[in-house]
Amino acid sequence: MTGFLPLSLLEQQVGLVRGVLERRSGMGQHLRSRVIPHLSPGAQDAVREALELLEKESGVDETLAQVLATAISEIHDGIKAGTFEEKVDIPQERLIGCAEAFDTHRRLTPEAEALQAALPLLEELSRAVRTAIDFAEAVKLSLRMLDHK
Repeated sequence: MTGFLPLSLLEQQVGLVRGVLERRSGMGQHLRSRVIPHLSPGAQDAVREALELLEKESGVDETLAQVLATAISEIHDGIKAGTFEEKVDIPQERLIGCAEAFDTHRRLTPEAEALQAALPLLEELSRAVRTAIDFAEAVKLSLRMLDHK
């Protein structure tokens, strides 16, 4: 045999959890400095809950996944609240068949821009957590199925 043997289920799960731990490292500082200052007080509470869970608990479970999803939702709401559309006149020389027309441009407040820039790291962590949880659940269900036969 010239190929590599596939990783055992445990090795695969350890790899997924390692990915979570790597993404978790430094997330507290990221949330403190790049997210919380740009949110409304209510949204700050949801993100602080995620921050506390990340710093005090080491588990990778449904609670972590749900708290991260809530924090991400609050950040999305903060971005949406800081987004506005602006009508911009289209120059006369570009118009064909009409006297005036407008284009709309989406603008972000500086706070919304900061949140948008900070969001990908948290989303990446959330996806890693969800993947690890889903893999563990799939293994559990598969083992139960094999036990019934």
